[in-house]
Amino acid sequence: MTELIYIFMIMAILMGMICMFVIARDVIADGKERREKRNIQNAVAEAQPMKEKEPIVTAVKPPVLEELASTTTNDDSAVVFSTATKTLDEKYLELSATYKGYYDEIVKCAMAVEGSKRIKNANYEEYKVGMSRLVRLKIKRGIVVCELVISNLTFKTYVNDNKVAMKQAPASIKVVDEASCAAVKDSIGIAVKAIAEEKEYKKEQAKLRRKEKRA
Repeated sequence: MTELIYIFMIMAILMGMICMFVIARDVIADGKERREKRNIQNAVAEAQPMKEKEPIVTAVKPPVLEELASTTTNDDSAVVFSTATKTLDEKYLELSATYKGYYDEIVKCAMAVEGSKRIKNANYEEYKVGMSRLVRLKIKRGIVVCELVISNLTFKTYVNDNKVAMKQAPASIKVVDEASCAAVKDSIGIAVKAIAEEKEYKKEQAKLRRKEKRA
């Protein structure tokens, strides 16, 4: 029995020595590996040339050019740039007396329509009846331009009944003479009739729906 105890103690001592040997070997190997990596990194860092720091360039925005009301120069090749966008009122003031007259005639025609309302901003002046446009006036390059949307009741009813997505593009008329001015005013009259017809059609449809409900 005593011999078995001695044998067990000897085996435990041997196992402890083996474990210590393995641990010591791993520690030595890890230290050696770390030293090799450190030496490689130092060698690479010394081999790379030092780069000079590039100066940081900050973009400087040029100052906004002020719009010049008038420019006098003896050099015909000189070019003056303007970054300002003129408003509708400013463009109107620059129109000739004839073109101002055309503009005013169209505005009076649109304002005379019963129930018309005016919408004006820096880009255009517009007159509508309900949600329907009568005319939209713009000034482009010194010329009055009128945009009109005249819907065809039959076609519009067909589109609505068939649930087709559609947006009608406006027709543009450049008002440069009496004929084009008259054409715009006549178009406003046509648009008024189309709006009245559509309004009457909607009333009739509403009556039919009420009759169908009562039936």
